[in-house]
Amino acid sequence: VADSNFGVASQTYQFTVQSSAISIVTSSTPAATVGAPYILGLQAANAVPPLTWSVISGTLPPGLQLAGAGGLLAGTPTTAGSYPFTVQVADTTGATAQATFTLLVNPQPLTIVTTTLPAGAVGTAYSQTIQSTGGTPSLAWSVASGALPGGLSLGSTTGTLSGNPTAVGSFAFTVQATDSAGATAQ
Repeated sequence: VADSNFGVASQTYQFTVQSSAISIVTSSTPAATVGAPYILGLQAANAVPPLTWSVISGTLPPGLQLAGAGGLLAGTPTTAGSYPFTVQVADTTGATAQATFTLLVNPQPLTIVTTTLPAGAVGTAYSQTIQSTGGTPSLAWSVASGALPGGLSLGSTTGTLSGNPTAVGSFAFTVQATDSAGATAQ
């Protein structure tokens, strides 16, 4: 700029023109499973790096964290449920964008882990609990096929095979566990 006395002054500016407003382009979060590693990179468009990511409302599933610098949602979820949360990304120009997600964390698959049962003796009290992992409490136990040895029964809420065997022999049967969400394992 020059004034009427021919004084001159100058100033250099840097001006950034973005093609459009900053936005979060990640549209959804895939479901996670309790105990299984989870990783998802959130993505932004029309942003000037470096970016800063944060959770501004809601709650991430226990065991997951959002890396502020990289937008990486990662960890191993510990609790099943539905978790709504809102993230915000900010770039170096001060522009921000927000997006709301709901991350579903499924329970571990229902699995019966007991594969063999100890032998019993005729007329001697027998008690063995069949063990399972995963699923959504509570479990309902039943005999899916075959027949239990005479004198034994399966606890429908405990999964315990108990009683006093009445006959010698080898007995083949299949037990089934059904969780409160309807998942089954045999």
